[in-house]
Amino acid sequence: MGFGKADGYQETLEKSVDRFKRLSRYERPFISVITPTWNTKPEWFSELAVSLLEQSFLDWEWCIVDDNSSNISFQECFANLQLPNVQIERLKERKGISGATNHGLNMARGKFVCFVDHDDLLPRNALATCLESIDGGVDAIYTDSDKIDEQGRRSEPFHKPDWSPEYFRGVMYVGHLLCVRRQVALEIGGFDSQFDGVQDFEFFLRFSEKTDRIRHVPEILYHWRTVPGSVATQTDAKGDLGRLQRAAVQAQLDRLGLRADAKEGEYPHRVKIVPHPRVSWPKVSVIIPTKNSPDILRQSLYSLFARTTYSNFEVVCVDNETSDRQALEEMKNAPIQRVILSGQFNFSKANNLALQYSTGEYLVFMNNDIEVVSPDWIEQMLYYAEQADVGAVGALLVYPDGNVQHAGIVLGCRGTGDHVLRGIPGDADGYAGSLSCAREVTAVTAACLMLRRELFLSLGGLNEHFFTAYQDLDLCLRIRDQKKRIIFTPQARFVHRESVSRGKYYDFVDRNLLLDYWEPLIKQGDPYYNPHLSLEPCDYSLGT
Repeated sequence: MGFGKADGYQETLEKSVDRFKRLSRYERPFISVITPTWNTKPEWFSELAVSLLEQSFLDWEWCIVDDNSSNISFQECFANLQLPNVQIERLKERKGISGATNHGLNMARGKFVCFVDHDDLLPRNALATCLESIDGGVDAIYTDSDKIDEQGRRSEPFHKPDWSPEYFRGVMYVGHLLCVRRQVALEIGGFDSQFDGVQDFEFFLRFSEKTDRIRHVPEILYHWRTVPGSVATQTDAKGDLGRLQRAAVQAQLDRLGLRADAKEGEYPHRVKIVPHPRVSWPKVSVIIPTKNSPDILRQSLYSLFARTTYSNFEVVCVDNETSDRQALEEMKNAPIQRVILSGQFNFSKANNLALQYSTGEYLVFMNNDIEVVSPDWIEQMLYYAEQADVGAVGALLVYPDGNVQHAGIVLGCRGTGDHVLRGIPGDADGYAGSLSCAREVTAVTAACLMLRRELFLSLGGLNEHFFTAYQDLDLCLRIRDQKKRIIFTPQARFVHRESVSRGKYYDFVDRNLLLDYWEPLIKQGDPYYNPHLSLEPCDYSLGT
């Protein structure tokens, strides 16, 4: 029987039960599958049962919790599942999905528990593949997924990133298949009934506070059934889940002492993190390398001083021997500090030189062709830069036409690393909220990058062997070696007139240098860009 086909489901279920009886050893299970049920369509539940009984891995048990169903024909399905590794308990009164799932957690005997909804399906290798990933102290595993309709047609594959806690606050992306260490699930108190509807999301927010040993398996190992009345079909099918989502995120922000509010995003099921009004104003040094280009420089400096709401910042312009009289006049009249860089231009050397003349606790590297759009851009970027485990923060840069120029860098794109989502509308959601929500990335561009002065000094600054390109990628990879996160936030937005001041020159020497330093890591792929996605357009389209 193919997924989604209802005819003959009882006969197929009986055959699967017979097969399982012949093959199973009935040993103590390593994995417990927990499924809360309530008035499920018998054919859907039977298909789920078949997908479990046909698993290539047999060392599992199934904990079924019937949340006081009234559908007699559904309950008759249980008669076909009289197996030693299938536990079925019927609650005498409804507890809701969280209560029923918690009941299953208490029934379970496995070291790991996998949560499977009562009408969804698993491919045959799902549990075996998860088992292969459970080593070295991993506490949770999640997988890619897709959707399946009532005719068995699969669609909308969701190829997820590796564990990305900031992205998870904005997007409920983990979902299924989720397998977690049972002991940790019990330690955090299981599921919270106050969040029924987004209970798995809220559960995993708390779970991730207990451990970061979370592994992603980039394979589609879960088929989410799309039926009328399900969230898989319609985002608002179960009421205002967005309110519950925001409440769950707010509770986590409060627990972690992060001074921000979880607000409604621009798209359904998206959360925007809005920092609280500041109580301290650490000094920020904005460093701008420049040469000539008076019109570009004027607009950049004007936007900085006219639009920026943060008061405690300074601007250091590193001037590579400007000869243009008008550009010199612009720097003379602006409230900036001018530092002379003699000789051939070197982007890394220019920014490193500015360090001697700047006094800020935080540094912002900024190109001279950047214009401020978000007045609170410093507040937005500081919110992340002040977090102890964050190493660098990048902004959303758009072309003058409003399309994306930078929304984070993907490692391996076009052989080295390049900007993701380049050219799409800057107000789009992106792939599953990847543009509208803040998220972890492997690197961000130094066209607008914030980090702590102390961290920059500890890393020895920018590598001056890079003249014009890739020094930002090299810097971010060294920051990641320090086990710190790199954050992209769309809440800090700028216009970037990319390459206006230095043309379209591409430095192949810098490219080769980057590969000399980082090629083995580049070949491993980007943890935040699924290996099934194409590295050529770098736009989340499927690879070949």
